[in-house]
Amino acid sequence: MTPRLDRTRPPVTPPLQIHRLPAVDEFRLSNGLTLLLVDDGRFPLTHLRLGFHAGARFDPAPLAGLSELTAQLLKEGTETRSARRFAEEVASIGGTLEARSTPDFLIVSGSALSEHTATLLELLADMTRQACFPEEEVELRKQNRLQELAHERSLPDVVASERLCRLVFGDHPYARLLPEAASIRRIGRDELVAFRSSLLRPQNAVLVLVGPLGDRDRLVNTIESHFGDWQPQATPEPAFAEFPEPARSVVLVDRKDSVQFDISAGRRTVNRTHPDYFPLLVANTVLGSGASSRLFRILREQMGFGYDVHSRLEPRRESALFSAGTQVRPEVVAAALEALLDQLRSLAEEPVCAEELETAHNFLTGTFAISLETPGALAGQLLSRKLNGLPDDYLDTFVPRVRAVSASQVRAAAQRYFDPESLAIVLVGDASRLAGQLDVVGPLTIEQVAP
Repeated sequence: MTPRLDRTRPPVTPPLQIHRLPAVDEFRLSNGLTLLLVDDGRFPLTHLRLGFHAGARFDPAPLAGLSELTAQLLKEGTETRSARRFAEEVASIGGTLEARSTPDFLIVSGSALSEHTATLLELLADMTRQACFPEEEVELRKQNRLQELAHERSLPDVVASERLCRLVFGDHPYARLLPEAASIRRIGRDELVAFRSSLLRPQNAVLVLVGPLGDRDRLVNTIESHFGDWQPQATPEPAFAEFPEPARSVVLVDRKDSVQFDISAGRRTVNRTHPDYFPLLVANTVLGSGASSRLFRILREQMGFGYDVHSRLEPRRESALFSAGTQVRPEVVAAALEALLDQLRSLAEEPVCAEELETAHNFLTGTFAISLETPGALAGQLLSRKLNGLPDDYLDTFVPRVRAVSASQVRAAAQRYFDPESLAIVLVGDASRLAGQLDVVGPLTIEQVAP
């Protein structure tokens, strides 16, 4: 007879095993291209990542969006292949090749059956070294991007995120969440070629391959054959600007006829090399990551203010953005904002209990293990480690460093980074529907939605 389950007790979660990374072989070609190779025979696929220090922060201010357009157009025609031929050759090996731009990096991702690794590398070299940006492809991408921007800026959460970034990062390139339409219109083929030629260089890049790589010398020779004659040259530095000091500010963006308000609060914090990063990461998890977090349990489940209530810690190479937010009906804007700020204060005033701390530890270490589970995800994590200048043992020590964070360290991090008086606050909604709540919110600046 099958024993009956005692449904009054939650199942016991066994201790999470420490994830052991496979061996990573690191090489550097004579031209400066860094290689990270991991032999992983679980699947018959080779996954690659090629990353450059060439993200959005390298865009000249009048040409914001140049990095993202470059990434999107790399495979739309090269000196030896048309866009159609390039796509057909990628498809013929059952492969993928995509590029994207982040605030710091331009990253190409790809995969193919391992027997076609040499062909995948040839196509990768062609798109990154010889993309020619045909005029018709450039104009088509620009028109599509202008339509995408119009749509994105019609969304209140995007409006809130854009304004928050400008308040937090000031004149630094990190403040540009999206490019302006006028900037996209100014970008032409010449600017794209110049960006590729100056920043997509071997000494400015890291290539990661994960899969059943076979004979190592043969693979390195194959990489040399496609990338070895790639000449290094001095690359331009990104635009420099000092970060503003975190300070309290409240901006109301008047968005007529909005049925709800988007609330966003945030500030600049520290990057992943800073000693405060892991305590801050755990503090943010306790506050607003997942269904066990305080914001979810209290503002959503207990108070019923909003469906999505969260906080985030978004690291960049030089800094990080902490933000917390929700979407609420107009009549509870002031109450919801004050409740959110109360949760920030509470983390700074009293140590978290043992159960909350353990839940945060388990959440972070469990999601981290998942982020290394597939070969493609592992390739992405290895690339991020290298591009961000993190220690070689960063991934190996992530779990023990998370578990070493104590309740007192969480409280100290909250005191340092969650002070409501250091937060920029953005409200997006119909100002006419606040009905006397403005005095409760405090002194603010009212702006109109940009046309």
